[in-house]
Amino acid sequence: MQRELLLSVLANSPSRLYGNFVSLPDDVLSAIQCIESFGATVCLNDNKIEVIPPIHSVIKDEISIHVGESGFLIRNIVSIGFLFARKLLIHARGTLLTRELHMNEALLTQLGLVKRSNHGEWPLILEQIQPCQKHIQLDASATSQIASGVLIRLAKSTGERSLCLKNLVSTPYLEMTVDNLMYRGVNLSWVDNCISFDDNCQIQGCEIQIDGDWSGAAFLFVAGAINNPIVIEGMRSDSVQADMKILEAIKDAGALLSQEGNRYEVAPASLHAFEFDATECPDLFPPLVALAAYCKGVTKIKGVNRLIHKESNRGLTLQDVFGKMGIQVELEGDMMLVYGGVQPKGANVHSHHDHRIAMAAAIAALGADGPVHIADAEA
Repeated sequence: MQRELLLSVLANSPSRLYGNFVSLPDDVLSAIQCIESFGATVCLNDNKIEVIPPIHSVIKDEISIHVGESGFLIRNIVSIGFLFARKLLIHARGTLLTRELHMNEALLTQLGLVKRSNHGEWPLILEQIQPCQKHIQLDASATSQIASGVLIRLAKSTGERSLCLKNLVSTPYLEMTVDNLMYRGVNLSWVDNCISFDDNCQIQGCEIQIDGDWSGAAFLFVAGAINNPIVIEGMRSDSVQADMKILEAIKDAGALLSQEGNRYEVAPASLHAFEFDATECPDLFPPLVALAAYCKGVTKIKGVNRLIHKESNRGLTLQDVFGKMGIQVELEGDMMLVYGGVQPKGANVHSHHDHRIAMAAAIAALGADGPVHIADAEA
């Protein structure tokens, strides 16, 4: 959703996004506010959002924008925002104020930017002092989100240009950005670790059906696997979202899963421990731990190193929250071990200001032996 909103403000004609927009997440509302700051007109109702890009975009001296708590948004705005302004004052809130954003000097230099605010000082003030380079090299070992923003920025440029990556993680998320660009008429090639453009293509306005979010739906699938049968609709079976891999975990754990088109039904069964590599889909760790708590035996989940710079250090926070609920969680290097099959206890836990931790605790509480109170659950 955020990708398509950012592409829509850069498109050569209006875009219409279709989906269930009755209740929009904070990150989406922040993205809408950002593109409005860039000059887009946004009209929305319960099932359609129309984005009319600025017709004659004038690069302003300065724009103040608010990204809320969205790590994806701020890491993309650092590249895209300077198509609209020479200086950006970026405001944030909540956990984003203390998270590592992975905007190092090498990246800023290649983007032609200089930081005008001190380290840790908000708002984050960045200024364009040189043109963005046409050939950018990026270490993507911590996040692919910055790569998405750089890629979109290069798509709006002209002539030969490229993004060469090393140590890329979360490849499916970058593949999603590439798919979004190509659907909108952008020609590019991805060979080995280098994505290149060789023509002056334009990002086209279009009509798009927004996918349901597999990272959010994962918690509902786990709820069905550990508690009562549940039917989940609106999830594309051909989605490129990495978090669709939750289906593999559900099956491996022994839950009952059936599918008809984009309609899924999941129900409890005799659950047993499983092994899962979440390196490319780290947002699945919280629902996976909730699932593993109900699986007899020791579940092994790989990819703990990807959890350090989330809204919380999720390896430690999952260990803390589930430990309070009587579920032993051990961290061994890049591996998490969950000792399941024991009924979770009622407990007082804290979200650590991390929405996925709150969601994991809520789902795990479904079969607990008493109430689970989640402090700051509104994270």
